[in-house]
Amino acid sequence: MHPAILFTGFFFFAVAYNLLGPLATNIMSSTGLSLSQSGSLVSFQQIGALLSMATSLFLMKKIRQSTVAKIGYIVLMIALIAIAITNGSFMLFAGYLVLGFGSFLIDSGSNASLAGDYYEKRSLYVPLLHFCYSAGAIATGYLILPFKGPSWPWAYGSVGIVLALVLSAGLIDRKRRTIQAGQTSNRDQVQADPVMPIVKDKAFILYTVVIMLYMGSQVVCAAWIPVYVETELGQPATITATSLTVFWVGTAISRLIIGPMLQKGHNPFTLSIIGMFLSAASLAGATLVGNIVGVLILVMLCGFFAGATIPLYIVVTSTWYPKNTAFISLSYIFGGTVGRMIFPWLVTVVAVGSSLGFALLASSSMLFASSLLVFLVKRLTSDRASA
Repeated sequence: MHPAILFTGFFFFAVAYNLLGPLATNIMSSTGLSLSQSGSLVSFQQIGALLSMATSLFLMKKIRQSTVAKIGYIVLMIALIAIAITNGSFMLFAGYLVLGFGSFLIDSGSNASLAGDYYEKRSLYVPLLHFCYSAGAIATGYLILPFKGPSWPWAYGSVGIVLALVLSAGLIDRKRRTIQAGQTSNRDQVQADPVMPIVKDKAFILYTVVIMLYMGSQVVCAAWIPVYVETELGQPATITATSLTVFWVGTAISRLIIGPMLQKGHNPFTLSIIGMFLSAASLAGATLVGNIVGVLILVMLCGFFAGATIPLYIVVTSTWYPKNTAFISLSYIFGGTVGRMIFPWLVTVVAVGSSLGFALLASSSMLFASSLLVFLVKRLTSDRASA
């Protein structure tokens, strides 16, 4: 698919993926679900993602990753429209299972397609893709405003329709492009290199652990910083919402500027080591300062300094293994899924025994550890190209 189609699709994919948070109260009101039951929708989504991961292991060597992304968008559209036109909690849970299945295919296929099909421009395109996700996450809270209340299902349906239009545009664009007779290019090949060298690569494994820690930290910040601001700092709803928005704004800015920085020759490991350390310090500082303005600034800096972690991982590892971008995308999402499942729960365990502020302070250790791990990866791969 053309990069512009991938970027646009990824923006609305982010909207679809983040609909639950701002619509949770409306969903609970109309379906009778409890808070814990609505939280289980996320678990069903992760189950769908895990099933999709297992399926993708058989698809990596059979079809191109742009095709994987297209399949993911079709599955996601079906899930969104099904949620919109059916009633009852059963279809909602089934829809989120299917939504998780399609989401993995989109995430994995889009990253692998840009890193492989547009290898020469990957250091620019991959960060832009993740900027589009951040922008979509920021916009979701505003785009759903017309659907607040009983009409919440059509927030899902509307996104499904938009994605159908984006995919149709991609298919039309594909038909209009021609390939010179007899020309063989990287984008015509199914990437099929063995994955065992990657699995045995200590540097790759350590770097994937960094993704696990970062994604765990990202969800901790997105889920619990607003709660901390509301409950322990006593701030009103507008400031609570702002605390989440500034985090994603910082993340989006980071992902927007990292591509040009890499193209100017900045070392991705150095950027990540310093960024992780400063992000950890910002998160710790946000739990120690008493002024809400200072908290909001530090939360934004926390998102900014670590925001480029995922695109840097994909750019660097695809430089090491240019024929294995599909497996690299699978690995990043698997590591992220583990992180999202474990660390937000651990924060609640720590918070019960102390306070949420202390739990967030303790969670900054994940980012400090990530900085150290990236330093070790840099040492282990001193003889390899990194971008």
